[in-house]
Amino acid sequence: PFMLYNVPGRTGVDLEADTAIRLFDDVKNIYAIKEATGSLERSISLLSQREDFVVVSGDDAIDFPMLANGAKGIISVTANILPNLKSQLVNNVFEGNYDVARKINNDLYPLNSVLFCESNPIPIKAAMYIAGLLDTLEFRLPLTAPSAETMKKLEETLRNYEVIK
Repeated sequence: PFMLYNVPGRTGVDLEADTAIRLFDDVKNIYAIKEATGSLERSISLLSQREDFVVVSGDDAIDFPMLANGAKGIISVTANILPNLKSQLVNNVFEGNYDVARKINNDLYPLNSVLFCESNPIPIKAAMYIAGLLDTLEFRLPLTAPSAETMKKLEETLRNYEVIK
């Protein structure tokens, strides 16, 4: 089985919906796509064209609306810091508890935002280091260390979520 990976912000190339559908139809071992364009319209386009094409949210800020519209799961940056909340969000959508899931999604918005204030994966690596989940804060080119301002924002945000004291 093979999952297409559409993250134009990282790859510099957008896998258009028509191309993804054509690949799904033509290549038997393609079963899914990680859709991280940030576009609900794109996700709905994919979901409406092929019911058996698994769409997975790859954009933390819109996990709730994507799941509510038929996405089958998430591939999350934020889950590296708060896996329990991201799991609760998904489970609540699948159980039909949309108000609870929407609240979790909304409550996570400040963290989702700060984790993308610089090029991914710089902020999440820094957040994991601050939280004690990584031993060193090391980056290989072309990635660079986060700015002092980003580190301050991350520390404040992680305190607000009680990830650090």
